[in-house]
Amino acid sequence: MNARYKLSDSLRLIRSIKTSGTITPSSKVLIDSLLGPINFSIARCIVELGPGNGCVTRALLDKMRPDSLLVCFEVNQEFISELQALNDPRLWIVNRCASSIREALEDLGIEEVDHVISSLPLALIDGSLREDILSSVDSNLRTGGRFMQYQYSLRNYSDMKSIFSKVKLDFTLRNMPPAIVYECTK
Repeated sequence: MNARYKLSDSLRLIRSIKTSGTITPSSKVLIDSLLGPINFSIARCIVELGPGNGCVTRALLDKMRPDSLLVCFEVNQEFISELQALNDPRLWIVNRCASSIREALEDLGIEEVDHVISSLPLALIDGSLREDILSSVDSNLRTGGRFMQYQYSLRNYSDMKSIFSKVKLDFTLRNMPPAIVYECTK
């Protein structure tokens, strides 16, 4: 677990299991695997879906350029308050469903994004909403951009394979629970 992990983090995640999809914050190993394929020196706009308590968000902000933008979609108000406490001018927090990426980007005057990072529990999301979210990711991601998603199963592999031209899998045991990282390229 990362240094900021506390028992209270797990208790909050358990209470919000339907939106967080996990019981512990992401490990440093999982975060490194999730963000490893991204070239931060050229990324101007990154979207994060389901940032939760912000452990991936903090890692993104640490790696991003000073002139980049991170747009986070979060529906849990308690997590939104934690994200706001990061107080970073590159961070734009959107309290909307992840299927509304286009609307938020239009508000910001952004055509397309370089990468989408997702911690959403796709296996727990209704089929039609899951399709809307993945379609929204696809239609707003620049050609050559990456969609990085982690899950605890291969259940959604076919969903991603039907949308993205290339889907690469990585597995990390050093997370609780062990996780699969999907690297999807448009």
